Amino acid sequence: MAQVVIDRPRPGTAAYTSFSPRLGPSFIATGGLLAIAGGLGSWVRVTSIDPAGIAHQTSSLSGAGTATGWFVAALGVVAIAATFIRFPSSRWLRVAASAAAVIVIALRLSDLSSLASGMAFRAGARAGTAFTAYHAGFGWGAWVMTLALVALALGTIVALLRWLDERKGLAS
Repeated sequence: MAQVVIDRPRPGTAAYTSFSPRLGPSFIATGGLLAIAGGLGSWVRVTSIDPAGIAHQTSSLSGAGTATGWFVAALGVVAIAATFIRFPSSRWLRVAASAAAVIVIALRLSDLSSLASGMAFRAGARAGTAFTAYHAGFGWGAWVMTLALVALALGTIVALLRWLDERKGLAS
């Protein structure tokens, strides 16, 4: 005769836990710092190698030279500042600044990808013997903005999920 053992959870061990109240603001503050650095950093870097094998940086696009770069940095500053404000509606300022930065960064990264592709295509069309290799791609600032986008998106999602848990009375 076979016996079945039923494993019952002990009281208090299988309870639902919400996100920490500091997790969302931490992601948003980190994303804000990355948005400042990435927004003002090097977005597109173009290098070419001449027939002699010497690499040259032919051009670059920096966020510090564009209004969009300063706007991304300003959204990062607002997101960071909102994490230090402690009143009930500051959560919505954090979420709004974070969501706005995510949207602006996503649109800008898409535009930068198209810009770099266009630069490489135009260079290939008039190549001749001017260079052996040509590369137009993201600079360090664009990669940092990508990290900012991820951190800000995670911060926004965590903040919204925490708010839902608080509304349902599940967050402590």
